[in-house]
Amino acid sequence: MEGAMPRPSTPEDAMRGFLSGEDPGLARMRRVMRRLPHGPNCKLCAAPFEGPAGAILRHVGFARFPGNPDICGSCIKGLNKLGVFGAEIPVSLLFADIRGSTGIGERSSPTEFRAFLDRFYRLSARAVLDNDGIVDKFVGDEVIGLFFAGISGAGHTAAAIAAARALLDAVGQTDASESGPIPVGAAVHTGSAFVGSTGAGGAVSDFTALGDVVNTTARLAGEAVAGELLVSIEAARAAELDAASLEHRTISVRGRSDPVEVVAWRPDAQT
Repeated sequence: MEGAMPRPSTPEDAMRGFLSGEDPGLARMRRVMRRLPHGPNCKLCAAPFEGPAGAILRHVGFARFPGNPDICGSCIKGLNKLGVFGAEIPVSLLFADIRGSTGIGERSSPTEFRAFLDRFYRLSARAVLDNDGIVDKFVGDEVIGLFFAGISGAGHTAAAIAAARALLDAVGQTDASESGPIPVGAAVHTGSAFVGSTGAGGAVSDFTALGDVVNTTARLAGEAVAGELLVSIEAARAAELDAASLEHRTISVRGRSDPVEVVAWRPDAQT
């Protein structure tokens, strides 16, 4: 990991370069790691987690990071050795949650409800991972997908929108769960966030994004009805989304002084 790092002017620059995908050493490492059998791979350095190569690499620190199984521990520990735990970078966020989950839980046994949520987790995780994002976390009936240049490339906002569309399409199928389609509303927003590991006293416990963009995306997702994706105008522009035929709305977001303009998309839309 440390051999992949250049000689930046500050540790903060090193972290920012790594997370933004601008670190040339990381790019070289990814090219090498992608030749090794076989995936799934660390979303940052591309180290394989499975197969013969994965078995060997696990013994030298490239095992899945407990705070996020889509990233290897070597990436996190190597960056933390620099004395920083994250950096402020451009990100895109996908929030999606189940509508009416309380009522669904009341009508189900605990075991049935757990199986229902597990199906949602599986479908949403697949949509995020297949579109070059990482699952930030699952919180109850909600999934948070995180996309930024270091893992998703320069088109991270378009990747987040593609993941949201794939998610809504998957949960809308008749076989999405034992009881049929899963009612999910989603939102995508983009902006700057602090991305890195968090934990009391510097102890690594999580890998996540923090900031207004995260809070705003969560609020927007709460405004989406089942089967609907709300995309902020900032995200639509960043992804060069053709939104002319989509419904435009202005949403007052709790905690923000200015409303947020969004476009609404549904799986049956043509755009």
